Amino acid sequence: MFKATRLFSILSATFTVMFASLAVAAHADSPTTLVYNFTYSANQNINARDDANPAEAYGAPNGNGNDLAQSNGISHYGGSLNDKGTMTVQIVGKPQADRGQVVTISEAGEQIRRAPAATCIVYGNTQVMCDPNKTVYTEEYTLLRFLGSKFIDPNQLDKNKHWQISQDAGPVSATADYTILSNNNGAMQISETKKLRQAHGGSLTTDVQSKISYDTGKAVPTSVDEYVTQRHDNGVQGTSTTIYQTTLQLVSDTMAKT
Repeated sequence: MFKATRLFSILSATFTVMFASLAVAAHADSPTTLVYNFTYSANQNINARDDANPAEAYGAPNGNGNDLAQSNGISHYGGSLNDKGTMTVQIVGKPQADRGQVVTISEAGEQIRRAPAATCIVYGNTQVMCDPNKTVYTEEYTLLRFLGSKFIDPNQLDKNKHWQISQDAGPVSATADYTILSNNNGAMQISETKKLRQAHGGSLTTDVQSKISYDTGKAVPTSVDEYVTQRHDNGVQGTSTTIYQTTLQLVSDTMAKT
């Protein structure tokens, strides 16, 4: 336990130093500032078994050789969360040697989704790495993954203007397909279909459908409409389904002023 705790502390300290140095670089440069309006909603439906043993949901025989079912042992729960507000992104300098782009992002929701600025590194393959000591909400990651340099790489496109990104990290695998549906002088409409599978602690599957408007001249999305269905199957313990929906709309852009 001591060794694991010490290793975690060392890794956390390493990330803290790295992102602190990036934050200093952010102040040294003159960043581009983007402001997006966002809406976010999460709706969850849970079917939970009251007892892990289905046999305990039945009573004693009723004299006719049949059991009296006292309960089916399943309870249903539901809940929702909604918010809207703005996200502010600062794009700092040029991409690094590893093609990672340094950005900072903050969120100001009208209800509870509020987070101060966090420093992140974003990549063209939609990978994102953020300061582990800061809060970054899922809807912020929705935007961050499309801010990397070379998100649209002509060398990766097939004849149908399609490309695929696959990632495999231990028990989690992800495959994302992107297709350019239209291109009007650099203003592109792009579809995203993404599937994540995690075989750990029950079966967890996530299906993502997104519509992305993208400005190739500025290399940023101008709008995103993301619809996510996440299903968690815990076997006899029950199942849960959560629907997430996030919309983003660019409303302010210092690149436009220059």
